[in-house]
Amino acid sequence: MSKENTSVTVEEVAAVGHGDPVLARKLRLINDAIDEIGFTWYHFQLFCIAGYGYAVDSQLELIQSSVHSYVALQFGADYPTDTQTTYVGYVLGALFWGFGGDLIGRKLAFNTSLILAALLGFATGGMNSFATYCIFNALANFCAGGNLVMDVTVFMEYVPFKWQFLNTMMAMWWGIGQTVNNLVCWGFLPNYSSGWRYVWYTNSGIILFCGLLRLFVLRLDETPKFLVSTGRDDEAVQALQRIARKYNRPCSLTLDQLQACGELCSDYYSPQQGWQPAKMLAAVKEHVRILYQNKIVAYSTTSLMLSYLLVGFSSSIFYNFLYIYIQSHGGNTAAPSHIVYRNSTLSYMTAIFGPIFSAVLVRAFGRRYTMLFGGVATMAIMFGYTTVRTPAGDAGFSSATNFFMNVYYGCLYAYATEIFPAQARGTGMGLASVLGAIGGALSPVAYHFGESSGTSVPIWLAGALFGVLGILAAFYPFEPSGKGLNLVRLGNRSEVI
Repeated sequence: MSKENTSVTVEEVAAVGHGDPVLARKLRLINDAIDEIGFTWYHFQLFCIAGYGYAVDSQLELIQSSVHSYVALQFGADYPTDTQTTYVGYVLGALFWGFGGDLIGRKLAFNTSLILAALLGFATGGMNSFATYCIFNALANFCAGGNLVMDVTVFMEYVPFKWQFLNTMMAMWWGIGQTVNNLVCWGFLPNYSSGWRYVWYTNSGIILFCGLLRLFVLRLDETPKFLVSTGRDDEAVQALQRIARKYNRPCSLTLDQLQACGELCSDYYSPQQGWQPAKMLAAVKEHVRILYQNKIVAYSTTSLMLSYLLVGFSSSIFYNFLYIYIQSHGGNTAAPSHIVYRNSTLSYMTAIFGPIFSAVLVRAFGRRYTMLFGGVATMAIMFGYTTVRTPAGDAGFSSATNFFMNVYYGCLYAYATEIFPAQARGTGMGLASVLGAIGGALSPVAYHFGESSGTSVPIWLAGALFGVLGILAAFYPFEPSGKGLNLVRLGNRSEVI
């Protein structure tokens, strides 16, 4: 085993902080083993197949918004209940799969969520009433909401540290999912009376194909970090040794090394213990406590939760209110449908490159300053967007906004996954995703005020919030760097923990 890595990771700090130095030592051995194996073809497959989970998240959300007017017309619906059920399904899914991933493991959620989302998507497209359409739309988003939480968690828990910049780049799949959905909509919605159904069927077929790849091509093992945190050391060693043997890589980790660390001090729930609701509830409470175990970790968690809430609020304000504002101020961004779809496709394609650029910045300047740049740049572009009065201006500013917004988004999602402690990573990501959805659900209050008053305040508010988000990121307490080194910055001093 390489002794080169002498730094401390946040998850190791967290393990010590909540009274389990044994878990911290075991996580150190797992991290060293992952770094010793290095990046393999397995990791590349995981990047693509888990990454498409990001695409599914954006696809399902955009399917609903893309076909909303057609569905409302067919079923005579006046109130956007389908939009609300999308949020409800996403929130419940993030909670269920996020908490469940920390209880029963990442593998089950990772392998089943996409297939379930696809099957429910097929059903949504076949519904013959608005009520059943809304129900199955909520169920599909229930699966997709939890899928995103597990995708980024699984990849984070397998990738070597020096390749963790790929966590940021992984958000490029959001743009891919948006582009795929937009191309499908372009092909069906303007040309077929039942085009909205074909949009659901086609997208669901693509999602199902990716879900089957997870089962029959990737064949994911449970993540080693989850296994050691639930007392299954032998399975953790076997999972890493399998990858090492398959790709002819060194892996000197042994079961004896893990067992020599001792028995876990913290109480945990393992699926091998059977159905024990009381113990599961106790484990959930413990996972939440881990996220707030001391002042520094509590500040980190609270900052991230606030960031997710504000980014959900501000981005939803922007996208929902923008065109209302432009039209009310004499702008005309209307264009033939093929121009609209062309421009939106270009905008979504541009979003693919935001996380790629973000990953480059991460390697040069770190996570926090990349988010600072992304947030402030997004603010500037949003402010400029208020001057748009033509389709050409709309296309240009839309592409620029999507690019810089994804510079921030991609880094935020990756950073949160790196910072949340391994034992409570699914819980942390689930809670953060819920707050993002709640922020989006609250945004109509702001843009309704703007629509009724004719003021530009909502646009300026959305832009200003992105600026605040960027500045807030600069004051996050942890900065992963080097070989797992995390600095806690307190005032003008820095100390390694």
